[in-house]
Amino acid sequence: MKSTPLSKGLFYFLTSCIAITFLAPLVWAVISSVSPAPGTSQTSGFGFGNYVALFEYGRGLPVYLLNSLVISLVAIVVTLVCAATGGYAFARFRFRGKNVLFILVLSVMMVPVAALLIPLIVWMQKIGLQNSLPGVGLVLTLFQLPMGVFMMRNSFASVPAELEEAAKLDGCSALSAFFRVMLPTATPALITVGLFAYLAAWNDFMVALYLLSMDNAPLPLALVNMRQQVMGVIDYGITTAGVVVLTLPALVLFLALQKYYVKGFTSGAVKG
Repeated sequence: MKSTPLSKGLFYFLTSCIAITFLAPLVWAVISSVSPAPGTSQTSGFGFGNYVALFEYGRGLPVYLLNSLVISLVAIVVTLVCAATGGYAFARFRFRGKNVLFILVLSVMMVPVAALLIPLIVWMQKIGLQNSLPGVGLVLTLFQLPMGVFMMRNSFASVPAELEEAAKLDGCSALSAFFRVMLPTATPALITVGLFAYLAAWNDFMVALYLLSMDNAPLPLALVNMRQQVMGVIDYGITTAGVVVLTLPALVLFLALQKYYVKGFTSGAVKG
């Protein structure tokens, strides 16, 4: 079907409206973070007073960013390892109860995070990971694995089995064929799964609230305490500055990997 100038104009208009809708809150946060406002650290003129206050708050902004980074790295690494191996097993191996097990894995997505927090807290206490950054990363991995396994399973299933068989004929073992043939072809899906795990871990508040003290708080949890000032008045200056700092790494990473992100969804949709 040939596109007309009217259809093109309507398409650009609608996409522009959607883009403005999503970008407007971020632009507002950036402007507000440097704008003067009473009750903030930037009371007159435009400047970076709110960012200075954010940097010096509590244990310091670098500590909270490092805590968020540790949680995110644990979630990314464990999610990728488990999703890749699990997805490969579901895509290539035949074993009794495979479909039932796959449905059980996906069923975790239907359980609200809040419903599992109390059992997870008890479990973390028993294994000594209460108030532990890696412990929070492992808990977040639990909620990312179903979608990760699903995407990796579909991505591996879309790869012709002949490629793997040819590698084995050339002398590769099953493990070597997995690393040399299967994983490279599934790179877009791997990046997509890793990006999802990063965004969930980087922005997480609820799991950290229940499992961590303020000494080990990531940036989202620290922001809640930063915004509460004298007499219960909210410091919107430091809050918006924190939102900008929290958003920038995720935004940069997403823009850098967006082409793989799109390919990952496409490859994962070839076979169900």
